[in-house]
Amino acid sequence: MNKFLFIFILLIFYNSFSQLNFKTYFKKVENGFEFLADNNEYCPVSVEVDLELVNLSTSNGNFRTYAIPARTTGFVITTLKAKKAGAYKYNSKTRYNYGDFENKVKDTVAAEEYIYNLPFKKGKKFKVSQGYNGVQTHQKINALDFIMPIGTDIYAAREGVVIKVVDYNTKTCVTKGCLEYNNFILIYHSDGTFSDYVHIDTNTAQVKPGDNVSKGQLIAKSGNIGWSTNPHLHFEVFKQDIIKRETLKTKFKINDGTEAPIYLEESVKYQRKY
Repeated sequence: MNKFLFIFILLIFYNSFSQLNFKTYFKKVENGFEFLADNNEYCPVSVEVDLELVNLSTSNGNFRTYAIPARTTGFVITTLKAKKAGAYKYNSKTRYNYGDFENKVKDTVAAEEYIYNLPFKKGKKFKVSQGYNGVQTHQKINALDFIMPIGTDIYAAREGVVIKVVDYNTKTCVTKGCLEYNNFILIYHSDGTFSDYVHIDTNTAQVKPGDNVSKGQLIAKSGNIGWSTNPHLHFEVFKQDIIKRETLKTKFKINDGTEAPIYLEESVKYQRKY
């Protein structure tokens, strides 16, 4: 008869990001369990794990955040082993989101040093209608709104891998509740940051999840979909955390690209000649 008695397992998954193609699970091993993760996303996913253990030890601590590499299955987060003969049990709570949270400081510095292209076609000129920390909808957000006619070509401001594409929505409205109708393309960068291209027109995405995009590549057409008061492109770069994102100011090449890169300002028109 097995000298270790397993009484019950209580799994509690607190996660508001169920749209991620990610899961955690337990596998029985001798005298305990392995706690594993499958990450089928095209970027790392960080998972915060909180364990409550009775007569079990864990190889990596009871409360910790782990970065699970992209496109990885069967990743061992931690191993639980019975300490002594008798009953054992555990509770597990997890939260997770896109990104590798362990490199937050390094990645933020790298992102702020990177020089971005203007996200539109060579020869075009567009006005920034709302800048960083704008008074309309950008309070405490480092994001930019470019006024653009519907159907304007949008180009990647930076190279990366496409993580998510939503371009099936058709509804436009002016309240925050309309966020759920935003069309967007989300791109992951090599330094761990993301760029978000929002309000793209319906069925105009030229890329799909898993695609590697180059800087200056056509990715979609601008629109007026979701939470929007006029046709425009909303662009932001951010570092993701479990619950919220940290948006970052970014420098751009303007005109012919020979001038010193700058932070774009509200109510100013910028031209791309490169």
